[in-house]
Amino acid sequence: MKIALVALLSLLGTIASIAQAPAPLPQENIRRPELWAGQFNGGSYLVRCTQIQALSKHEYVADAAARVVEVNLTMNSNMTVRFYYLEPVRLEGGGMLGAGQQALDKAREAMQNAASRISPTITVAKVVKSYPQTTHAHTVEFVLSSEERLNSLYESLEQSLRTGQGRTWKE
Repeated sequence: MKIALVALLSLLGTIASIAQAPAPLPQENIRRPELWAGQFNGGSYLVRCTQIQALSKHEYVADAAARVVEVNLTMNSNMTVRFYYLEPVRLEGGGMLGAGQQALDKAREAMQNAASRISPTITVAKVVKSYPQTTHAHTVEFVLSSEERLNSLYESLEQSLRTGQGRTWKE
């Protein structure tokens, strides 16, 4: 009788401890420390730090119209990931060129002010793709709102590449 009572008490104690144990968190709340996560105005990107093979940052002029600062990731896959900042090319020089650049700057500012009254997001830069050429090129692209944010993104990715430790970066 004593053995049955001890067994019953032991069983009740086990059931009580299981019932009091906290429920496991859902899978979505578990953060893997080796993942770099970026949240952008145009979407999000997640990569395992050990999959990043190379990181580059460079600047160029596209079609004589825009200055581009671009960050590229090279990974263990056929997908290319690009993050960039664009701005119109500025006229350099004095005299007529300087006056022309001032006129362009004022016109651009007036256009942005008028457009922002119509819609606050109308002047936000967006990635433009041409189907099917760029869609099937296995390229993921994000355009950032400022060169400072692009530099911050590069520094975050560089730290993850060097240390293998994940980070969360937000635009």
